[in-house]
Amino acid sequence: VRLDVRQLLASGGEPFDLILATVSGLPSNGVLELIAPFEPLPLYPGMQRRGFSRDARMIGPTDWIVSFRETGIVPDATLATIAERHPGTRAVFGKRGLDLCCGGSKTLEVVARAHGIEVDTLIAELQAVTRDDPTS
Repeated sequence: VRLDVRQLLASGGEPFDLILATVSGLPSNGVLELIAPFEPLPLYPGMQRRGFSRDARMIGPTDWIVSFRETGIVPDATLATIAERHPGTRAVFGKRGLDLCCGGSKTLEVVARAHGIEVDTLIAELQAVTRDDPTS
């Protein structure tokens, strides 16, 4: 889905609710291509927490296109669910010493807290794997 918010922003509008409404209708692995007159840095943490990886690139002197891909990697997702959907994430779990055998039924948030890992950092690492290998 492509969403160009340049006109809305130019007229003084706020696109946040429109962006959220658009991504809420995306299927698993769905992509939102957001076109904006600047890199939307403030949007990144919230989208990451909602399970979206991102790839941003400048397409003009001031214009940006950011592809947000739904990954399902969110704080309340279980390790097993994530590893099944994105096999490449198993390497991150292994590197972090996170157990998929017995701990696979626990959520990212619970496991991160138990291992002293910032959940947003863990989500970013896992989503980075999906960016590098979209079939992961």
